[in-house]
Amino acid sequence: MRNFVKISFFMVLLYSQDELLELINDDSKINPTPVQATFKATRIVNSQSIEMPRAGTLEFMILHRFGSMSNGFYDLFGMDEAVIRFDLKYGIGSNFSFGLGRSSLKKTYDIFSKFSILKQKVESGHSPISLVIFSKVEIETQTKDAEFINRLTYDFQLLIARKFTRFFSFQIMPTLIHKNLVESQNNLHDLFSIGTGARMKLSKRISINFDTFIPIGERKVTYQQGWGIGCDIETGGHVFQLMITNSQGAIESAYIENATGGFDNLNLYLGFNITRAFSI
Repeated sequence: MRNFVKISFFMVLLYSQDELLELINDDSKINPTPVQATFKATRIVNSQSIEMPRAGTLEFMILHRFGSMSNGFYDLFGMDEAVIRFDLKYGIGSNFSFGLGRSSLKKTYDIFSKFSILKQKVESGHSPISLVIFSKVEIETQTKDAEFINRLTYDFQLLIARKFTRFFSFQIMPTLIHKNLVESQNNLHDLFSIGTGARMKLSKRISINFDTFIPIGERKVTYQQGWGIGCDIETGGHVFQLMITNSQGAIESAYIENATGGFDNLNLYLGFNITRAFSI
């Protein structure tokens, strides 16, 4: 022990304080520290976030949306008319995840992935943002006589996020949704939009979140801009997200392009997401 103390003291004498700080700074340049917990879950409210399962972690998510609140006590503010989605995703390395999902809405199955291109770093002079590519194929199975190719919808998103402070994060989401089958010749196969999402941390385990999607180009007359307001509650092994939204569907083609609700007559939907992670 005495020899160790002597050696440590001798090493300190060899370097001045400035030289020691320079060594530390050089190490941070070689291995900059990624920003952690830009968002607390892989969803902001309805929309995807830049977060993904850690390497070797299997994540199970339940996305539950009740029916419209417009009928009041008749169906207990939508409790009788729920739509539910399950997804299971796995982190392959630190930059890629892959998953499968199923929604009761139109009995839709989906296959999706996230690929991290950039990660925001703590140190100045490095990447100021996080950048993730999200892609998904949706397979609608409710229509029994449709050809398989006409059941497919493709979703592509570029998720650009920055954690500005310990308490505030913001994300922009350029989005393309391609539908192989449309209702009429007047409807477009390719639909573009820009999504925005934000998280405001209130305490160590609670935050308020918001997301919405702004359409680019024309939409049909009945189109409603999708949005959601939620509250994240972290409880150790899982994250619980409560929300109110104007879309009952929890898949991209639903909450971005087929939101139906509004404040008129309380035509809105209560819901929640719950996430559980398992280390493998």
